[in-house]
Amino acid sequence: MQQANLEVQQRDTFGKQSARAIRRAGEVPAVVYGRKQDTISLRINERAFKQFLRTYGENVIINIEVAEGSPEPVIIKEIQRDPVEKQVLLHADFIRISLDEPVTSAVPILLVGTPAGAQEGGVVEFPLRVLTLNCLPALMPNDITVDITDMNIGDIIYVQDIELEDEIEVLDEPQRMIVSVSQPRVIVEEVVEVEEGEEGEEGEEGEEGAAEEETATEDAEEERTEPEVISRRRGKDEDEE
Repeated sequence: MQQANLEVQQRDTFGKQSARAIRRAGEVPAVVYGRKQDTISLRINERAFKQFLRTYGENVIINIEVAEGSPEPVIIKEIQRDPVEKQVLLHADFIRISLDEPVTSAVPILLVGTPAGAQEGGVVEFPLRVLTLNCLPALMPNDITVDITDMNIGDIIYVQDIELEDEIEVLDEPQRMIVSVSQPRVIVEEVVEVEEGEEGEEGEEGEEGAAEEETATEDAEEERTEPEVISRRRGKDEDEE
């Protein structure tokens, strides 16, 4: 783990109103605690703190000098950010450490390369993005690089596959999946096709049905006409008689 210096100032005001005033002044309220010592409230220049994080990240040993005396090592425990504007820093917690005692830290995992399986349509899944490690501060890595160039469709990298120094303890379950290349998801749409023969048969049936209907209509008209003719003939015969 890298070591870096960060300039901080002690503050004597507390509470939400004080924190808002500090933020309006372009600073970040913070605290440092741990190792059975008193909690100390701090204020940090926001612009300088952002530049520090861009340079070193959050996984770094920070030497701060709170009061007169030698700097003491701390690590970042938590940084609170605005839920909407993530670039706005609301608060920072630092915890004191000893360089001779193990510490626990969440170390980010960085993927390197493009999987061979992805070029064949495979989907890269990356569910576990940090590893929780326990070791001496000097041995704690800033990040863990995982090369996925040779991964084909169906390949999986688990926690147990990560190689680290023997003195570094991994606290995550060995069988947890870090990254995989899975089969592409295909959506199958069912298409109903009607064969031409069926359409032809339906057409013929339609024509035959129309012809039959037309014939039935003509017959009905003849039936209606014929009685009228007979009736007129009968009437004429009666007149002649």
